Amino acid sequence: MPLELIQRKGSDVWHIRGRIDEIPNSDYVRKSTGKAKKADAETYLAWFKQQAIKAFFAGDIPDKEPPFLFADAVELYTPTPEFAGYLLKVMPYLENMPVSSITPKMVRELGPVISPMNSTQTWRKQIINPIRAVINHAHDHGKCQPIQIKGYSEAERMKQDLKRGKASKQEKTPGDWLWIFLFREQADTRLGLLAQFMFETAARISQALAITPDDLRLQDRTVSMPPAKGYARTDVRLSMELAQELSALTPRRPRRTGSPSQHRPLLLFGYASRSSVYKRWKAVCDAAGIDHRMPHAAGRHGFATEMLNRQRIDPHTVAKLGRWKDVKLLFDTYGHSENEEAKIMEALRTGRVQLLQRMHDKALTKKKDS
Repeated sequence: MPLELIQRKGSDVWHIRGRIDEIPNSDYVRKSTGKAKKADAETYLAWFKQQAIKAFFAGDIPDKEPPFLFADAVELYTPTPEFAGYLLKVMPYLENMPVSSITPKMVRELGPVISPMNSTQTWRKQIINPIRAVINHAHDHGKCQPIQIKGYSEAERMKQDLKRGKASKQEKTPGDWLWIFLFREQADTRLGLLAQFMFETAARISQALAITPDDLRLQDRTVSMPPAKGYARTDVRLSMELAQELSALTPRRPRRTGSPSQHRPLLLFGYASRSSVYKRWKAVCDAAGIDHRMPHAAGRHGFATEMLNRQRIDPHTVAKLGRWKDVKLLFDTYGHSENEEAKIMEALRTGRVQLLQRMHDKALTKKKDS
């Protein structure tokens, strides 16, 4: 059987199998090309065959395998739309670089080069995480060694914040029912329901925007929540009031952008992406005279604070129904204190009054004894 390209079941990578007809008694070849695109695999096959024939007839040592480049690793990887955007910014710096020569220090130093005025937190999210995911995915395919990249130190974070004149890790102000009602008074029905839906279900905006009419089972007051952040698709219960309002909402397709490749599925809320929401969201906040609480703060953070602080639901229940991996993550990232100063002043006053009362009672007791 002459050399041919095949794709094995469950794999996007092209493989070579067969014998080289030009070589007498050729060994049978079974080999991965490491390429996901057929055109690239065909180029690799021609190179491999040429090197084998050259080695056999000329007695030369075959040339080394071409180095495994970062671009090759990206071809093996199927990024989310979010990661795809980040990788586009990274590619000009790493595209033609062998993965074996990419070091953790090199990756961290790309942050100030690619986006000098962003925070170290953004560098980690948009540069370190995608690069690490691509290389470690290639390692799973046996193409390279894995990579471990530590984040930026607290000193590096503070230095960068000073440079850009803006503090990172700013605590979000979570949503509450009053804020949701005021927002809905100024928003159109669709955007207002989107805000309330995220607040009541702890949905991320990417999940809410991905919901289709087929994901709703309103007779059971249930929505099939799309997967996100390592959580599989999950059925989430809706309040009766929210289910009734969603049943009256007509799904729609996102607006046309003019791109011939645009995908326009029928969606519950009708927005193609979060960028389609943000500008309108801020305008509604301004019209309502309320502070800018963006979707994640108003929704998922609002759900956590509402359940933990205001309704006193036990943390394990909140973590389970809000789809947090554990209680520690819920508290560390989404736990927000409210009215801190008033609570401290009240606690100080209470402690002082209790002490004075005990001293008064003790004095009365001594007086009676004497």
